[in-house]
Amino acid sequence: MAADDSYAKMFSAFLSRNNYSEVFLETIGRLSREVNLGSVKSCLMVGPGEGRHEVPLIKQCAANISKLVAVEPDHQSVEGLRVRLDKDLPGVDYQVIETDIQSWKGLDDPVDLVLMMNVLFFFSASERKELLAKLQEHWLTTGGFAIVVSCSRTKCPGNAHEIFQRLGTPRIPWEDIKYDILESGFIERYAHEMQGVSDYSNPDETFLRFFHHQIDHPVTLDDVRYAIKEMFPNGKSDQVFHTLAVFQRA
Repeated sequence: MAADDSYAKMFSAFLSRNNYSEVFLETIGRLSREVNLGSVKSCLMVGPGEGRHEVPLIKQCAANISKLVAVEPDHQSVEGLRVRLDKDLPGVDYQVIETDIQSWKGLDDPVDLVLMMNVLFFFSASERKELLAKLQEHWLTTGGFAIVVSCSRTKCPGNAHEIFQRLGTPRIPWEDIKYDILESGFIERYAHEMQGVSDYSNPDETFLRFFHHQIDHPVTLDDVRYAIKEMFPNGKSDQVFHTLAVFQRA
């Protein structure tokens, strides 16, 4: 993948057209008041990209973290994450590993917190269950927390995530992800649904590639462009839903 086609650049183009980051910051402000993560000293981040949202969450909600491991496959994102960690979490002993979580050897010692934000819908059902089993059996301390963010209301007509279904790779519903997490033995401690708005008017190539990259069969950028125009004839949507939830290992 060329540098200009890195996931970091595509994700940046996506974020530039919505208010997700603003809504997310409001949500973690609420989270910091309602869930006490003061006991958390160590953290694993799964697929955090450049840490645009993970790092602010740690700073605001889990400021006692002193040790961090991140597993991220995109090279440009890895470089950006290291810069962000040096700048925003200077006192944290961190390790960033450039690979995907499925290939990673795993942790030597369990951590108190795992962040899995907007990544679980990239996993197959079997991969998701295998990851959750590793968290339960090896990677997460007893009483440790997992914070998950994923798409929600994906089955509601008109929701913005429907673009992936139109292109042949539907988003995994939040209900299915939550079921797997609870089935693996976690207890839900907190959940909050976020609603945002997105601008789909006159999409440039990098923005189109954000969607194109996530389709698991051959489609063209024109296919993506046509689907966006068909779904969002007015160029905007306020039906962009994500759920942030905190789960705890019993």
